[in-house]
Amino acid sequence: MKFKKYVSVIILIFLVFNLTGCNRNSLKVTYENGYPDLKGKHLVVYVASREEVGKRLLELFKQKTGCTYEYMRMPTEEAVARVRQEKDSPKADIFMGGSCDAHTLMKSERLSEKYICKNDNAIQKEYKDSQGYWIGFEIEPLSIVINKDRWEKEFGTRGLKIPNSYEDLLNPVYKGEIVMPDPNTSGTAYTFLASLVQNMGEEKAKNLLRKIKVNVGQFTVNGYTPAQKVGTGEYLIGINFLGDQLLIKNSGFNIVTNVPQKAGWNIDAISKIKKGPNGDVGKFFIDFCTTKEAADALSNISLGMSTREDINSKSEIKLSNLDIYINYDFTKASNDREELLKMWNGLN
Repeated sequence: MKFKKYVSVIILIFLVFNLTGCNRNSLKVTYENGYPDLKGKHLVVYVASREEVGKRLLELFKQKTGCTYEYMRMPTEEAVARVRQEKDSPKADIFMGGSCDAHTLMKSERLSEKYICKNDNAIQKEYKDSQGYWIGFEIEPLSIVINKDRWEKEFGTRGLKIPNSYEDLLNPVYKGEIVMPDPNTSGTAYTFLASLVQNMGEEKAKNLLRKIKVNVGQFTVNGYTPAQKVGTGEYLIGINFLGDQLLIKNSGFNIVTNVPQKAGWNIDAISKIKKGPNGDVGKFFIDFCTTKEAADALSNISLGMSTREDINSKSEIKLSNLDIYINYDFTKASNDREELLKMWNGLN
């Protein structure tokens, strides 16, 4: 009996040790100035964030740790499809950015693996998966962007107000003047679609979406492009994330941004791909992306809102000042994906 108890204790200790080891790293790295020494290690990342965001974090990670990297920038839906296709022989270690529901989808399909990062306590529970399959580093609301020069020249004398709601976009005068991403390829657009359905109910949302769709002149592959096209004046109005729009505005383009009431929003998150080719190297990158240093560096090039509250943000926006659809359910959005895309594609 005593022998059995002894064996049970040994097994328990073994399991705890291994679980803890899996949750940190099996590389037995040393640390220098607070950073892991990853010289000779490599990392492969699929980036659905803006390219400058992914590159900035990866380059800073390389400077601090010595880890080399390569990345591929692609829209959210393409990234998830690639991870799914490669699940038996993964080619990447990390999926970064894109819509949060995509990370939830990867979790449900067992394409990602659990990892509780070192900075988990610095991120509020609303901005991370409760089981540790993804963690957010930025928050962005959807917004309407308008080219101010074109508006004043072509529409300002018509007695119209600058659009600040999705209902304002239904006016036939805007036919062909609106640009937005395609929900089939863009996580930005899928957030727009799913948040409207959750907030308004399917029938009301379908009616609104059908009328907006009639006025759209172009559907882009990714979520960033609409802000660019409105900035240059190619289109009058666009729909995408506010951070993308503010980057264009701060580059000198004369645009106006309006976040509609009950707008959808997204958490830019990061997940470790299950059985990635470089093992636990990806865990160190997740640790790094959730540090204050990384958040501060990101605030210099991105105008989203950090999930950390202790950074020196240059963002012009505060989540608490916006009337967004706070009850947006990322898990439901993930579960409803196939049904909602079918509905969207059937609108005419």
